[in-house]
Amino acid sequence: MRRVDYPQLSGFEHVYLEDSFVLGVTASPGRLSLEMDLVLTVHHPPYRPPAPGEQHCYTRARIEFLQVRSLTWTDQGTPPAVDASGETDYGGIDALFRDGSAFHIEGDWGSIDVVSGPPGIIQL
Repeated sequence: MRRVDYPQLSGFEHVYLEDSFVLGVTASPGRLSLEMDLVLTVHHPPYRPPAPGEQHCYTRARIEFLQVRSLTWTDQGTPPAVDASGETDYGGIDALFRDGSAFHIEGDWGSIDVVSGPPGIIQL
């Protein structure tokens, strides 16, 4: 099977992960969640012009992987930054793709390989 990058995954067509911010990562039995300040592109229905001082349109969201059957998280340990508002920031998502039955997610917070149902985005 060929690698499928995130813009080709259902629900991810109109987001830009590389400039989004990961605010938290939680792995629990059957679930992986990434709390996000997610960048919406101009074609995303709730897109609005960026707020003053912002480069993109951001929205609070959660990327969820449900029905997790296997999860490996490596390269943990980069401490989070604290942004100007006092929030924890783990950096962005450098890669998210499907390779066969597994998904690979990578950023400053580590690298996760997860076998699960397809990921979804829940706007908060």
